Amino acid sequence: MGMTLMPNPGGYESFMYTFPKEEDLAQLIEIIRPLRISMILENVAQLRHITQTIANNGKPRSYYHDKPTPLPSSVIHEAAAKTPVGDCTWIYYGMSYGPAEIRKYKLDIVDAAFRKVPGCKRIDPSTLPPDEYFWVRDRVAAGVPDIQELGWVNWVPNGSHIAFSPVSPIRGKDALALYELARKRHEEFGIDLFPAFIVGLREMHLIVGIVFDRGSADRRSAALKCLRAMVDDAAKLGYGEYRTHLALMDQVAGTYNWGDGALMKFNEKLKDCLDPKGILAPGRCGIWPKRYRGRGWEMTGENEQTSEGRGVGSAANGTH
Repeated sequence: MGMTLMPNPGGYESFMYTFPKEEDLAQLIEIIRPLRISMILENVAQLRHITQTIANNGKPRSYYHDKPTPLPSSVIHEAAAKTPVGDCTWIYYGMSYGPAEIRKYKLDIVDAAFRKVPGCKRIDPSTLPPDEYFWVRDRVAAGVPDIQELGWVNWVPNGSHIAFSPVSPIRGKDALALYELARKRHEEFGIDLFPAFIVGLREMHLIVGIVFDRGSADRRSAALKCLRAMVDDAAKLGYGEYRTHLALMDQVAGTYNWGDGALMKFNEKLKDCLDPKGILAPGRCGIWPKRYRGRGWEMTGENEQTSEGRGVGSAANGTH
């Protein structure tokens, strides 16, 4: 069974641009927004930091940097210069669909827009080796599944990851605010920053994969603390998560607190009406049944990863 499947578009063509400076971010988002809304940029409009591409090239973190601090900018650019795409900070991975003449029309518009950024380069795919990450994006955008997409998780031993995923307006100033927020917290907790900005038709997602050694209690704790801090920081600026790890469901739900918690009150009312005994996934999405509320089941503490409450109340009225 298939849903919202794309008919054969008559052809497709992947493309990639690189941009040299960290401070190019705001201008790039302003350029991408109208192109995405008008469907000149198709599929997933994705702007990634070079660190994620470096991490996907197969070499572990220790090859580049053996200190517990995040990768210095000098190390990042030295490593980037040795990749097939060359030294840069931001990479745009794109896909154009349609017959050749339609693709050319759209890609010429994209090229003219991106070249407004000084130092912009369009990478010729024919110069890239078969294992370059570009070809992962090419396969995925063509509808071919590919697990190399998650190769960056092997950046550290016993690699695992959680993600910071706030939603924002498609504006350069919002991208800068979220990027700076994430950068500061990653430096605080000694974690390498892997940001990707995903631009939709009405919104932008920043996806930050927090990679850590799951065999290290210290690094697990640092990853969780970093994520919890960023969720709170983003909420103070007016940004909310659109997805999260199960351990952060309660915290994220609590950030959607406009109108004296109107949304949660509404969700709890629905929960109690549709599931009065509280047996269907209690606590999922931060929505607890009446007989669980106020009994310590919520996972909101700095290091809490499990839900260990103090029993439940009566299924009838939520009391002992």
